[in-house]
Amino acid sequence: MAMILDFFVSKFMTITANMVEVEIFKVLGVDKEIKALQERLGTINGYLHRAEEKKHENDEIDLWVRKLKDVMYDADDVIDLCMIEGGKLLKAQALSGDEDEISSFEEIGIKLVNKCDGLPLAIKAIAGVLYQQNKAKWEDVLESDAWNMDQIEEELRPLYLSYEDLPSRLKQCFLYCSLYPQKDMYSKEIVQFWIAEGLIMDEQDELRRDIPNKKQRTMEDLGEEIYRELLGRNLLEAIRNDLSKSFFSMHDHFRSLCANLLREEGVLYRHGREFKVDDNVKIRRLSISCMGPMLVLPAQILRQACLRTLILTDSPQTKTIEDSVLQALLCLRVLDLTKTSIEKIPDCIGDLLHLRYLDLDETNIREIPTTIGNLVNLQSLNILRCKFLERLPVSITKLHNLRWLNMIGCPLLTYVPKGIGKLENIYSLYGFMIGQNDSTSEEGCDLEELKNLSKLRVLIILRLERAEKGASALANKPFLKELTLSWMRPNEEEDDNGGGHDAQANEEEDGDGKDDGSGQRTETKEEEEDENEEVEDEGEEEEDENEEVDGEEEEKGWNEEQISKAERICNEMSQPSSTLVHLHFYEYCGRQFPSWMASSSLAESFPNLTYLKLVGLPCCTELPPLGTLPQLKFLSIVSANAITAIGSQFLGSRSSAFPKLEVLRFEDMPKWEEWAFKGTPLAVKLFPSLRSCAIINCPKLRALPDGLHRAANLNELYLFQTYELREINNLPLAYKLKVSNGRWLKKISNIPLLRYLEVGNCPNLECVENLDKLQHLVLICSEEMEQLPQWFQDLIEQHNNMASSHRSLKKFEMHCNLQLLMSCLEGNENWDIIKHIPVVKIQTYSSKEYIRYTKDPYNYDANIPSN
Repeated sequence: MAMILDFFVSKFMTITANMVEVEIFKVLGVDKEIKALQERLGTINGYLHRAEEKKHENDEIDLWVRKLKDVMYDADDVIDLCMIEGGKLLKAQALSGDEDEISSFEEIGIKLVNKCDGLPLAIKAIAGVLYQQNKAKWEDVLESDAWNMDQIEEELRPLYLSYEDLPSRLKQCFLYCSLYPQKDMYSKEIVQFWIAEGLIMDEQDELRRDIPNKKQRTMEDLGEEIYRELLGRNLLEAIRNDLSKSFFSMHDHFRSLCANLLREEGVLYRHGREFKVDDNVKIRRLSISCMGPMLVLPAQILRQACLRTLILTDSPQTKTIEDSVLQALLCLRVLDLTKTSIEKIPDCIGDLLHLRYLDLDETNIREIPTTIGNLVNLQSLNILRCKFLERLPVSITKLHNLRWLNMIGCPLLTYVPKGIGKLENIYSLYGFMIGQNDSTSEEGCDLEELKNLSKLRVLIILRLERAEKGASALANKPFLKELTLSWMRPNEEEDDNGGGHDAQANEEEDGDGKDDGSGQRTETKEEEEDENEEVEDEGEEEEDENEEVDGEEEEKGWNEEQISKAERICNEMSQPSSTLVHLHFYEYCGRQFPSWMASSSLAESFPNLTYLKLVGLPCCTELPPLGTLPQLKFLSIVSANAITAIGSQFLGSRSSAFPKLEVLRFEDMPKWEEWAFKGTPLAVKLFPSLRSCAIINCPKLRALPDGLHRAANLNELYLFQTYELREINNLPLAYKLKVSNGRWLKKISNIPLLRYLEVGNCPNLECVENLDKLQHLVLICSEEMEQLPQWFQDLIEQHNNMASSHRSLKKFEMHCNLQLLMSCLEGNENWDIIKHIPVVKIQTYSSKEYIRYTKDPYNYDANIPSN
């Protein structure tokens, strides 16, 4: 069940212990009753875990558990209201051992694998339970009664074991994830849901005041730990290729298990189908999909009036919520209307005093009711991508418990109201917009508003070109982890309020994907093909489109005053905290970086910086010594239009340059010609952790640096629109090389570990050699190409001349025009060239015509026009 009883009781024991000491409850004269309640809770707590187990087998126990849980929910609501009224009254604020032992573990492990019937998901789940456990734990799992539970489908029983092993604080959070039917979920949002539903208790609850200090972890920190543990136990699965593991999914089998355990307490309901739930069961959580134009809830939900979570999914047609619906949901804590067409929120939303999470992401709302200021418990407000929202009510500044506010991607929102700086409990502020368009008005905020927000963990500042002074805005932010500084280019149409990015927190700036703004997924391996096609299409332009434009400042519209102002504002804002993990600049027009970025002591200033993205540097001609950052894993530099050379200053002066960097990306750098680390001693380690490097649309870059040859762990290299690059050679590249639109590329050689090579539109390529481990070759031909390139024929001949035991090439793919495809048909002129390759797949650009061939066992299939 979604709320685990022993957690629930432990939570109330902690709360009641604190309540006894609070003045309001002494004034009300209920301190003795609270002590008595605490004693009773302690008496029954010992029986609860066994009751949770037995409720599957005994209807009477199940009924008792439900009734006790109903009492607990009601008590939670009463305590909530007491706190509100009290606030008004008082104005409150891995394994080791000998060989025999290891052998015995292996025997138990084999038996467990057999119990799982070899199902990979079940084996992963059990592995999550047994990781770093002793032999007794392994034997307990092997002998568990759960393998024989009739109430749970047989294929789900090993998964139930992994669930049953969880402590109660993890169980309830895991079950809650199943209310979201979509595949991909965002970790920071799910943590906010857990907090709103009371599934996470602060370590030092202190009547929910959650005042942080340097040693105390916040509820968000605890939620992140729970999320990471669920990942580590293989109960949730992080999206591949995402270094920060911020996006995740839940396997359908785990979702089925959760549905079984949730029973009617948490219901996933498709609108239009019959709502079958026992009328004696109180439904606390409801996830509805495919809702029509008006939000309509089952009569049972409205009658019971005890719903705590309401989630709409896959309901883009829903436009209207009637007052009567919200008036029947006065216990609501979570309201998620994401991606609906809701245009107006009823004024009576201000009556939902328990509401803690309100999500209006991608809705059509035009205004937010002034009554939102009555939501004294509201902790999270998400208005991300509300394209019709024009203004925020001033009453938003009354939400003193607000911890998470997201205002990114609202193109009509031109300012945020003064007074945001009074929200001193806020932790994450996405989209703090400076000033407003009308310079005569005084309604908008300046950087002064940030001075008192000392608890900030995440801060995205927009429209910095409007700021007049830095106001030491980044000082006194000892917990700050994520910082984005964003300007808007002069004369740019304001298509979003971000001035250059539509992002949530830039969480995913850690993958190899093209959409690295937070809230946007980075691409997975499967998605790389789509990106490559887009990139290759872009590269079809004529060379003269990439010619240098004189005067980048003039091209972008920046004048001297604006350039100097940007530099001054950044320096005045003061150096961010050393706790910073993510740092992003968007459209920074300064010629020099802020002093705190260009410092030789960068490593000491930012010892924890892991993700860095610089997008839009129209005037900057030199990069800081980023190689000295000790924890940097992801670096992306995009649209650095004035940079012509990157040299040794980029590395800094240390014994290891970029010691932790895993992903490096350069994109859209039209003037960049030279990348060289001349004079760097051989003793200096360069890019020792680098696994992926991408250079995209850098048409003048002449050569790769010698330093890249020292990147011992390089796994993937992408080179798109590098027209002047002549050679790619002598690299320790271990897996993949993709080259597209290499107009003057002549040679690819001496990459002995390479296993995958993709070449597209490289008309002057003459030589491909010494690729001793190459297994998979992909050739994307231009539409004009009528013959197989000579380098390909030579490579295949080298392959065929090897002894069969040394031949590595296993697969060849080609995309080409119909004429070239037909030349490769069995019996035609190119058949003898390709017939020795074990697997061949050739297709036209539309994929309608193809040749599919395998050598052993022989199989040949061709689809071509009949005439």
